[in-house]
Amino acid sequence: MIDSLINTSGPVLLSYQDNSFHVEFSALQYNSSDKLIYYYQLEGIDKAFVRAGDELNAHYNQLPAGKYLFKIKCANREGVFCKNITTLAIHIVPPFWQTWWFGGIVTALLIVGIFIIVKWRERNIKALEAGKTNLQQLTAEKYKVQFENEQISRYFTTSLLNKNDVDDVLWDVAKNLISKLGFVDCIIYLWNKDKSMLVQKAGYGSKGSIEELTNNRFEVAPGSGIVGTVAQTGNALVIPDTSKDERYIIDDEVRLSEICVPIKYNEELLGVIDSEHFQKNFFTSQHLQALSTIATLVASKIKAIEAEQHLRHQKAELADINQQLAEVQLAALRSQMNPHFIFNALNSIKKFVIANEPENAEKYLGKFSKLIRSILDNSRSGMVTVEKELQMLKLYLDLEQLRFGDRLSYTIEIDESISAGDTQIPSMIVQPFVENAMLHGIMHLDAGGKVAVIFSDHQDWLQVTIQDNGVGRKNSAAFKSENAEPHHSIGIEVATKRLSALKKNNDTPAGIEIVDLVDDNGQALGTKVIIAIPVY
Repeated sequence: MIDSLINTSGPVLLSYQDNSFHVEFSALQYNSSDKLIYYYQLEGIDKAFVRAGDELNAHYNQLPAGKYLFKIKCANREGVFCKNITTLAIHIVPPFWQTWWFGGIVTALLIVGIFIIVKWRERNIKALEAGKTNLQQLTAEKYKVQFENEQISRYFTTSLLNKNDVDDVLWDVAKNLISKLGFVDCIIYLWNKDKSMLVQKAGYGSKGSIEELTNNRFEVAPGSGIVGTVAQTGNALVIPDTSKDERYIIDDEVRLSEICVPIKYNEELLGVIDSEHFQKNFFTSQHLQALSTIATLVASKIKAIEAEQHLRHQKAELADINQQLAEVQLAALRSQMNPHFIFNALNSIKKFVIANEPENAEKYLGKFSKLIRSILDNSRSGMVTVEKELQMLKLYLDLEQLRFGDRLSYTIEIDESISAGDTQIPSMIVQPFVENAMLHGIMHLDAGGKVAVIFSDHQDWLQVTIQDNGVGRKNSAAFKSENAEPHHSIGIEVATKRLSALKKNNDTPAGIEIVDLVDDNGQALGTKVIIAIPVY
């Protein structure tokens, strides 16, 4: 039995980076060392003594900083332990930021920082309290100015509400600017027709009155004087002292301050509002804000009046077009049901019956009745879908193909992007021109007649192209005899007006173009009709 194990005299010191280690141990009595059983424990890590293996060592990894006591004891094979326990003190030194002195320094710095912040805050609070009254005064003044501007804006909005004439609007504004803002005069200019000069339209004060405008109407060129500068740049101007501004132009007498704002609508300059005063520095930023708001109201009102006048003009034009349409409605219907076509269709049915071809006769008669029904239905409406127009065109061309036989072939093409069931076009526009191609072009050919109808998509408008390889318009006129019954078609002028009435804007094409196709020698190759149709 070994009474004790060897112990070191002092603790082992390790840095916080050397916190992984292992301890080897052994007895000094070699003759009985293999008969001993060793047990070890690291206080704070091991809850109880751990029996050592044959290697006689203990391993520990990543230990936190602190003081540890490694203990070891042994026992013989009979389980009798030695009287003493050998210990080894191990100290893992913590990093400096975990030491008490570092924490003390940080705490002291925090206390000093808090003290400085408190003192700084006290000074700020005193400064804020000192400026609070001034801020409240400024805020009250700001709300006062804002309230006054809102009152002025509301007054002018109400005053202009029932005005339906631009001159009435301008005179009303000029008069009320003097009464509401304390101006001594007010002149309002608008562009002339070619926008080369600003012309005085209304004015109150010494320079502005109805009599003054009648006798002497002011005109200002862009870039000339204060008013011309504002018209040229589109920016408002406040001149506190006109004697120091070279742009100032004397009218009847010298005035020492001037304010001038543009009348703009969506960046488009419509005119200028100008006012002068005998005192220097009379006009303030509040005057500028109020006058700019009034100028915006005037611009909106002018545009609203112009839009209403334009709408009335369009309605008058539309009423005129509708009247013309009513006059040609019967002619349009006859154009699609002309006697030649009906006579030829009935003769074709008769021919099939006489030739004992009941199937062809029934087929022709069925298509003919559907076509007549489609024409009557479409004639009752001003607009039809592209789908219905295509159905009617196919019925008509199928009938003509049955009548002409191998002498006629046709194609109908439509862009995939066109929604045929939703897109609407004017009724009785396309089919008469297809019929004209048959009547005046293909009919005079001995063989090989071809007609192509193409619907092309151009976003907000369709292009319908009708092309034939017939004899051409000039040769067709020569074939007509004096006794031939005239063919009544929709007038191109009226059809063009119908298309123009559908235009969304001036850039949208709308109309009918007829092109005579010829070869290099001037011989006719057929006719092309191009119809531009605005759609919805």
